[in-house]
Amino acid sequence: MTASTEMSTPVTRGELLEALEVLKAELKAELATKAELLPLATKAELELWGGALLARINSSEQRLSAEMARQFGAFQEWMTARFVAADEKYETLPDRVCRLETAVFGPK
Repeated sequence: MTASTEMSTPVTRGELLEALEVLKAELKAELATKAELLPLATKAELELWGGALLARINSSEQRLSAEMARQFGAFQEWMTARFVAADEKYETLPDRVCRLETAVFGPK
């Protein structure tokens, strides 16, 4: 590979492949040294961590379900209050209509 630092100089496919191989080797060496410093977890450790994670997920699901139930209950109470408020003005409607019909059409 040529040692040219000119960024506008074209490179051949062979030079590019050679540079990529050098980079690949450097990355492999770097990963190998990092792997020595950071050992992988054992199967038992993964199962332990997985169990703990599953327990946290289940606990979160239960809390979320309880919170959703509480929110739905509050919403249901709010909606009931709105329906009652809307229906109150029609509570006396039959008596008013009966008085109006009596006044307009006379007694039955």
